[in-house]
Formats: sequence, C-alpha cells, structure tokens
Amino acid sequence: MSQPDDLEQRLRALLADDRLAVEPAEDAASAIVAGARRRRRRQRVLTSAAGAVCVLAVGSAGLVAIQLRTQPAATGVAAQQVASAQPTLPSSVPEPPSSAESTQVQVPPVPMEPTVADPPVPPARPHHTKPAPPKTTPPKAVSGALVTADGLGAVKLGMTEQQLTDQGMKLTTVKESAGCTYYDVSGGGVPPSTAVVSAENGVVAVKPDGAAHTPEGVGEGSPKDQVTATYPGTSESGSALVSPTGDQGAYHFTLDSDGAVQAIEVRAKTQDCAG
Repeated sequence: MSQPDDLEQRLRALLADDRLAVEPAEDAASAIVAGARRRRRRQRVLTSAAGAVCVLAVGSAGLVAIQLRTQPAATGVAAQQVASAQPTLPSSVPEPPSSAESTQVQVPPVPMEPTVADPPVPPARPHHTKPAPPKTTPPKAVSGALVTADGLGAVKLGMTEQQLTDQGMKLTTVKESAGCTYYDVSGGGVPPSTAVVSAENGVVAVKPDGAAHTPEGVGEGSPKDQVTATYPGTSESGSALVSPTGDQGAYHFTLDSDGAVQAIEVRAKTQDCAG
C-alpha cells in the first residue's frame, strides 16, 4: 500500500470517529489528498532545480580554470564572468535602488578660472622726520669790564665831580655840552672809560672804553635775541637796544652790522645831557 493511500485510510478512520462533533465535508478527503500531491510535486521541482544549479556551477568552474591557464592576465575578467554566470534563486529579488542613490547626479567638476595674482605691494618707506636742530643757548659774555645797573666799578650814577676825584680818579675833559661835561676817567681802580657828569644830577652815564659785559652775561658779541630774552621790555632806539634795569636807569647796547652787541653803556633814568 502506498503512503497516500495509508494516509487517506487514517483520515477516514479519524473522521468516522463518533467522538468528533463536526461532520467533515464530503470532499474533505479528496482535498487533502490533492494538497499532499501538490506538495510532493513542489519538492521534486526544487530538487531538480538544485541539481541543475550544481551542474552549472561545476561546469562554469571548469571553464574558468581553463581560461586562467590560457590567459593568466585576464584573471579579473574571468572572475567577473563567473560571478555573472551563476544563476540566482527564483525567490531572490534585487532590491530597488534607494531614493538617495537614484536622485544622485554626478556633477562634472567646474574648472577653476586662473586667478591673477595681485602685484606685490612695495613696503612703505619709513617717514624720517628731520629732527629740528637743537636750540643752542649763546654762551655768556665774561670778558672785559663789568657794567652794572648802577655804574662801572667805583663810578656810580649820581656821583659829582668832587666825589669822583675824592676816590682818586683822574678826570680829563673831553667836551662840554649844555651843562654837561664828558670826562675820560682813569685810575682809582676803574677801567678806562667815559663818564658824563651833569651839574645838577651828577654822573648820568658811564661807558667803558673796551670790551664789557653785564652781570647776566650779555656783552660784546652777544646776539640781539639774547639781549631781548635776558631783559624783557627791551626796545629799539636807532641802532641800539635799550633795556631797563629798574628805578636807576637802563642799559644801552650798541649793535654792529651783524646785529651783535658792540658796546655797552649804562645811563641814569633821570638825566638831562646824555645823547
């Protein structure tokens, strides 16, 4: 007895059991038998397909081996042919490409335009400011006789002729003019000089004959700027500079053609004859 027939008898005996409350359908047995036959045919088809695949794989492998022996340089191509020759199972379905892969577009590279290099900028030349020449202060004059605001040595503004001679000075008349006498003075420890004596006011001016200087260092050769800087309030009077010395009088600085001090004279503030 075959297997399907034995199965059919068992099913009939099972269905005929009175303990089953459900009555089988009339074609139940034939439907079961038909299903078993379909299953057996499916197994035979799969078995035959598997055998065919094995035979094809063995044949392909032999072909590849022959090609590798004859063409060793085409190894990569033969491997690709073997991979493409192998059949796939009917149940395997290639996956569709993803949306990202399907929409990806190969954009050709855009050639870069050659850039023109900017010309080199020359370094900035340092700006050298010419330094101002140092402001030099003229040296102070120290040569010659010392002329002070009140006179020259022992000759003081306001002294009379008698007072001068009492000091041991020798007075030599040079000239007389409008009540004033010009004397060359010498001796008595006084450097050679010229004194102007007024009959009413006494000595109104005294001037050393040679080089002289003031206590502030202004003397022969001092520039005009030094005079004005040393004595504020200095004014010009012809070719001379007049610098007040206080209540007693003023210095009179005679200038040469270069504008430097050439001679110094001190004059009383109140006088009636000194020109």
